[in-house]
Amino acid sequence: MGHTFANQLLHVIFSTKERRATIENGFRDKLYAYMAGVAKGEFGWARKIGGTADHVHALV
Repeated sequence: MGHTFANQLLHVIFSTKERRATIENGFRDKLYAYMAGVAKGEFGWARKIGGTADHVHALV
């Protein structure tokens, strides 16, 4: 009996309006933790979330 395994990863990029640098350093950790919680609820887990002051990358 054969077994199959599928693993599909999504690389999602969120940007601020007009790429303005509005994501402050002190807020980033809270934002990433919130996004990881949402990803866990929707997809089961988030592999990596990070970014800069004007955009966020998420591998879910």
